[in-house]
Amino acid sequence: MKTPTNLKPSLWQTTAGIALFLLPLGAGAFNFTPDANRVVSDPSYLPLGGQVYGSTEYTFGNTGSTTDNAVEALKSSNTTLSNTVNQVLEAGLTDDFTLRVGDSYQWLSSTTGFPDGTQNLTRSDGFIDPTFTAIWRALDQKNHPLNWDLQVSYAPNFFNAQSADPSENGTVARGGDTGTFGTSISQKTADFTFYLQGTLTYLNNRSVFNPANNITTDFDSIWQYFLNVSTQTRFSPQWSLNLGCSETFNDQVNTSFVNGGGNLISSVSHPGEVLVFTGALNFHAIPNRCVLSFIYNHYFFDGVSNTNETLPGNSTTTYAKEENAFSGELRYVFN
Repeated sequence: MKTPTNLKPSLWQTTAGIALFLLPLGAGAFNFTPDANRVVSDPSYLPLGGQVYGSTEYTFGNTGSTTDNAVEALKSSNTTLSNTVNQVLEAGLTDDFTLRVGDSYQWLSSTTGFPDGTQNLTRSDGFIDPTFTAIWRALDQKNHPLNWDLQVSYAPNFFNAQSADPSENGTVARGGDTGTFGTSISQKTADFTFYLQGTLTYLNNRSVFNPANNITTDFDSIWQYFLNVSTQTRFSPQWSLNLGCSETFNDQVNTSFVNGGGNLISSVSHPGEVLVFTGALNFHAIPNRCVLSFIYNHYFFDGVSNTNETLPGNSTTTYAKEENAFSGELRYVFN
C-alpha cells in the first residue's frame, strides 16, 4: 500500500488565501461604502417582508476514493456519480424573519472495483428528508455596523434508509431526524460582502436496512460542527463572483447490528472532516429578481475509516476521497 499524501489545506489557510486574492482587487477598483440593500445572489441575502424567494438547483457530482483493509492492503476503489435536484422556498414574514423549506431528489450510481478485477455496480435514488428552517436577523445592517442572524432547522425522518446492492436499489435518506442551531455575521458594502457562519447539528440515531441480508444497522446519535466563510464581489449590477470555503467536523459514531448467526457486531465509524472550496459566477438576468449561477465545489474528505471492534480484521481505512461537483442554479423573488 502506497502511503497517501494529504494535500488538503486547512480552513484558515484557505480563508487567508481568499482574502489575499480579493484584497488587491478591492483596494484598487471596488467601493467599500456600507450598503444595506439586499442582493439576491449574496450569501447574506434574506427576503424582505412579503417577498417569496425560491431556488432551483441541479448538481452533478463525481466522487472517488480508495479503501484499504486492516493490514493496509487494497480492499477496493470506488467511484460514485450523483445527480441532485434541490428546491428551496422562503417566505419573508417581516424584513428580519424568514421561514424556509427545502428538499432534494437524488439519483446516483456507485462502482466498486476489487483487486481481482471484478466490479460491483449499485444504484440509489429518492428524496432526502425535507428541512424546515426559521431565520431571525437579530441585528440589521440598516441600523447597525453588520448583520447578525440566528437560525434553527429541523429535518424529520420522513423516508426510510436502505443500502444498495447489485440486485436492488437503495435510498438516499439518512434514516433519522436532525436538528441544527446556527448563527452568522455579515457585512455588505456597495461591491463586496463578507459572510461568516457557524452551526451545530444534532444527528439523532438512525437505522439503515440492507435488503441483501435482511440486516438493519443502527447508528448512535452524534454532533456535527460546521464553519463557513464566504464572500461576494460585485463587478456590475449584473455580474458577481462568490468565493468561499467551509469545513464540517463529525464526531465518531458507534454502530451495531445482529448478524445471521445472532451475534452482535459493533464498530466505530469515523466520518472524518469535510473541507469544501466553492466558486460561483452569478448573472442577474432580471436585476435582483432572477439570477442564474454557475457553481463549482471541490470536496476533500479526511480521516474516513471504520474500526470493527468485534472483528478487528474487518476494519477499513479510506484514502484520497474527493468530489468534484458542478451546479446550475436559478434564483428568483416574487413580491
